[in-house]
Amino acid sequence: MFIRPSGPVFPARALFLFLCTITLLSHALPATPQAIKASVASAPLVPTPFPQWTQDLGYQQTQTFPLTLSSFGCQLVNADLSGISVQLMLDSGTASGFVITNTAPPIPHQVLQSEEQLNPDGSHRGESSVIRVESMSILGQEFQHVEGVLADWRMFSSEPFDGTVGLHFFLNRRVTLDYQSGRVAAASSGLPKRLDPKRYISIDLVDPPKGHILYVRAKVNGRDAIIYLDTGYNVSFISPAFAQSLPRVERTGKFKVFREAVPLELGGAKFVLDDLRESDFNRGPGFDLPVALELGSDVLSHFILTIDIPEKRLVLGLAEPTSAAASAAQ
Repeated sequence: MFIRPSGPVFPARALFLFLCTITLLSHALPATPQAIKASVASAPLVPTPFPQWTQDLGYQQTQTFPLTLSSFGCQLVNADLSGISVQLMLDSGTASGFVITNTAPPIPHQVLQSEEQLNPDGSHRGESSVIRVESMSILGQEFQHVEGVLADWRMFSSEPFDGTVGLHFFLNRRVTLDYQSGRVAAASSGLPKRLDPKRYISIDLVDPPKGHILYVRAKVNGRDAIIYLDTGYNVSFISPAFAQSLPRVERTGKFKVFREAVPLELGGAKFVLDDLRESDFNRGPGFDLPVALELGSDVLSHFILTIDIPEKRLVLGLAEPTSAAASAAQ
């Protein structure tokens, strides 16, 4: 199961990579993690299969690529780093750059600086290196002389993974993720002006305080709020401040309280979410509304998720479930 650190990682130079991840302080899971996943109990949208959304959203065949699911339910995309093929998590919670772990194939790189990673109390967590690779190719676009971080996977996860790549590499492109069909698409052209409202909703992105992180405005349990969408996290959370009067389920494990039938109004559409972990979290200053939800891949995998950084838009469609995707997620 992919998890974020139990405490923040504070390198002197590589901090730009982790501005988004260090705030999930309370969400590290125990050695035997709870397997419960949040789900979408109801949604007003018509499910849309892969051939339909590629046409509706204006993608050409050459602009679609394979997407696979990790054992912990997060999506992986193919990338090439200096001629070496790797599978990276396209992580909307990586503020900038990329992370490569010590389980990835050896990649030619230049070490720019070594860093000590510290826990919140100042104790030693581990060592990492700021590196530069000659080239990176991902979803049809190539970048030269790219900086990232090389680190031990155990600082970030309870299972090995090759690394992550953030939305920093999509500042001039939109990208669409469909966990169910196992496809991802990317294009520099704008989205069509008109989309079928029975299939898609469009939401303005909230400018994050730092980095390229996904926040949108919504109503949660009847109250105005901001929600955070993190494709690199595999479970979802609701703040206790927004959980009043919602059906409550108590379970054994790290997270004792789960909330059911959570009403979410997003882009004018009404959804209901089940099995959200109740937990305090702090996304930091800079917002005019409280952050009510942190939605990970357990919820996001139900959608066709289009992230359009140039236009500051998020477009959601309802994915059509497939047996292949269901098997991969188990």
